[in-house]
Amino acid sequence: MDYSFEEFERDINIGHEIEFRFKGKIYRTVNVKEGYGVGEHLKEFVYFNTPQELLDNGTENGEKLKDIWNEVEAVTVF
Repeated sequence: MDYSFEEFERDINIGHEIEFRFKGKIYRTVNVKEGYGVGEHLKEFVYFNTPQELLDNGTENGEKLKDIWNEVEAVTVF
């Protein structure tokens, strides 16, 4: 995949929402009034106050986003 974690960080910080596939499931980040969220598509999201908190503390399957990023299969930026 040609979308690095650094590009992901940049896009989160400028307000983009990102959809990605990890282990066959679709996940999404959102930027809404509740905060910056991450979660499995169409399921409950975990929200953070800032983009940096999402990047530092967001997890999927109990693993930090940065740690799983090399296993992400596809990315769409909104």
